[in-house]
Amino acid sequence: MTTKSNKPIRRVLVLGGGIAGATVAERFGRAGLDVQWVEKEPVIGGQAAAMGCKAADVCLRCHVCVATDRLKAALRAPHVCLNTRSELVALTPGNNGSAYRATLRTEPNIILRERCIGCGICVAVCPEHCISIKNPTLYGGVPVLDLPLCRRTRGKACDRCAKACPVKAIDWKEQAQTKELDVDAVVVATGHQPFDPGTLGTFGYGVIPNVISGLDAEHQLAGQHCITRLSDGSAPHRVAFIQCVGSRSEHAHRRPEDTNYCSAVCCSYALRIARRMQYDVPETAVTVFYMDIQNFGKDFESFYTACQNTMTFIRARPVEIMAGSEGTVVIAYEDQEKGAVNTVEFDLVVLSIGIRPAPAARALADCLRLAVDKQGFLGIKGLAGLPQTHRQNIF
Repeated sequence: MTTKSNKPIRRVLVLGGGIAGATVAERFGRAGLDVQWVEKEPVIGGQAAAMGCKAADVCLRCHVCVATDRLKAALRAPHVCLNTRSELVALTPGNNGSAYRATLRTEPNIILRERCIGCGICVAVCPEHCISIKNPTLYGGVPVLDLPLCRRTRGKACDRCAKACPVKAIDWKEQAQTKELDVDAVVVATGHQPFDPGTLGTFGYGVIPNVISGLDAEHQLAGQHCITRLSDGSAPHRVAFIQCVGSRSEHAHRRPEDTNYCSAVCCSYALRIARRMQYDVPETAVTVFYMDIQNFGKDFESFYTACQNTMTFIRARPVEIMAGSEGTVVIAYEDQEKGAVNTVEFDLVVLSIGIRPAPAARALADCLRLAVDKQGFLGIKGLAGLPQTHRQNIF
């Protein structure tokens, strides 16, 4: 890999521990480049790590399993150094012939992975329930401490986990560290933030128990391998999916926080979740309220046709969502052909939420001295070829 000046790139800083960052880190590492891989969370995986397989009678190509395989490959790749709980705090002109000098700040893990045996005793004894095992497939059962929730980080005395650990793998003396790295290129793969539907009061999210988001449905599939109603844990038989929640807003000119772009992933995951629900409970009746169904791959037409054979598609935006009796949800929508407002009752409503820039995108852009577009995404020179930013060797 070379720059425009034909100077070879040997050392790369990859920001972001999700599937994009993992792919870049793994491929660069196997190509012989020295990779410093940075993730601000205690574990890698990003949004993909919290999603569930949506396979029905056949694989629906949701690629959750591919994401897990890619993360494993990145952890095993040569020449890749992973820095978790770490953030880039400065990027200055480089030394020793490098393009940049990067300054990283790394918060303490407290739980030492090289000593931990994954017994889970610390998880059981923690009074604040702030120690948990995340993604055991990748980390072999090593727990993670959520520092902001811990009593010690809030100025209270507590050492139950340290006393209970049989191998002394909890070290409260560990301190935050800062280190400087000379790198030839920077790749920004800091991911996205799912839209919070609670900011839109019209959909009843957070108020009506059986209105959930697509992300909530993903979490249920990942944790319990099925989707149930929050009110009573039962399997829903009448399910509505509402598309474009947090995307393609008609009021973006009046509400700058709204987005008027298509998030491009909502139709894909919504229909796959719906097919999975019908596979788990064949009598499930699915209704999809949509503006447009977006093409999401070369097999789209056949998949969409199969969905149309088992689901009802209504081209309308709900005008009101209300709580019904016995935990049901009532959707009022405009029937454009008849010029009337219809109401339909459902057991569960799934809001197909869009995506937005990562919360720290603007702060990171300032650190990298990069521009952002009007939606908050990092600006690039063009859509074709490599996503080169306006700064040399930052992608």
